[in-house]
Amino acid sequence: MLEKLLSAWRARRVLIVGCGDALTPWIHALLTQLGARPACIKPGYTAESLCQAMRSGRISALIVPAAHALSSGSLETQLRAVSTLLDEAREAGIPLTLFCSDVSVYRACEHVWYAREEDPIGGRTHEGLIQSMLQLYADGMSRGLMGDAVTTLIVRHMPCLGSLHPSTRQYTQWCRSLMDDEPLYVEHPARQGIFLHPLDAACGVLMLGARYFCEEDMRENVFNLGAGPQNLCANRSAALRFQRQNGSARPLVESEPPLPPQSPLLDGSRAKHLCGARCIIPGDAALCQLLGHLRAVQSGEEQTYIDAQTRTYLERIR
Repeated sequence: MLEKLLSAWRARRVLIVGCGDALTPWIHALLTQLGARPACIKPGYTAESLCQAMRSGRISALIVPAAHALSSGSLETQLRAVSTLLDEAREAGIPLTLFCSDVSVYRACEHVWYAREEDPIGGRTHEGLIQSMLQLYADGMSRGLMGDAVTTLIVRHMPCLGSLHPSTRQYTQWCRSLMDDEPLYVEHPARQGIFLHPLDAACGVLMLGARYFCEEDMRENVFNLGAGPQNLCANRSAALRFQRQNGSARPLVESEPPLPPQSPLLDGSRAKHLCGARCIIPGDAALCQLLGHLRAVQSGEEQTYIDAQTRTYLERIR
């Protein structure tokens, strides 16, 4: 797995369109450790700034770690942002765009189920509906329905720890509460939570890109990266283990706020077959690493922490 990543990404210039999301710093760190030459541009770009960034070097790949963060506002505004991005990629001759999203685009039922690439999309939230339309647009451009084709791989993954997604926000707050020696507030204690480290999602994304650069037959351009069973556990039990592992004995404070729509679990079987993507950081370890990350941010050593964790991760997949 590591050999394929190294051979595919070494010395490539990669432009990452992202800033402030959970995935961008880890993708950047992974690419750097693999010998690539990544650069970042913030969302909210103009066509001119995007064109300049793409033409400043021979860019081999464009990565969008959080497609929902490209632009805020109306659907028209967000479609314009995606159109500008892919139009400029076409004009610059960039061979591959990786378009990532943790917003559920599936029309999920109330119960937990496994969503596959061929399942109906449309979302059960406003954000999910908008994102499904943006992905349909990107898919159309990838298939040449709006001019020359722009090869785009759409990668859907579960929300990562450290993201602002409603399903993960409370876990960041657990870490902050532990740092401040305060009780942990556990929302929906019996509900299953997803504890996915962004390194696992980032590695899956780059492995799909590596398969493309190795000229393997991808057949389709939409993929799910699912969380593994070791990343799924009830919120109460996860919080109790988290406290015990980090020396806190404060009682939990449990609550049942209004229940947001539940995201479906993603069936990542096809992505696993294609790229070997699998979660290797268990949920408990991922949560403790989030705590370490926030402590590093507090002490001004975030980049050092990210680089160290990335090197350790690559050693594990060697």
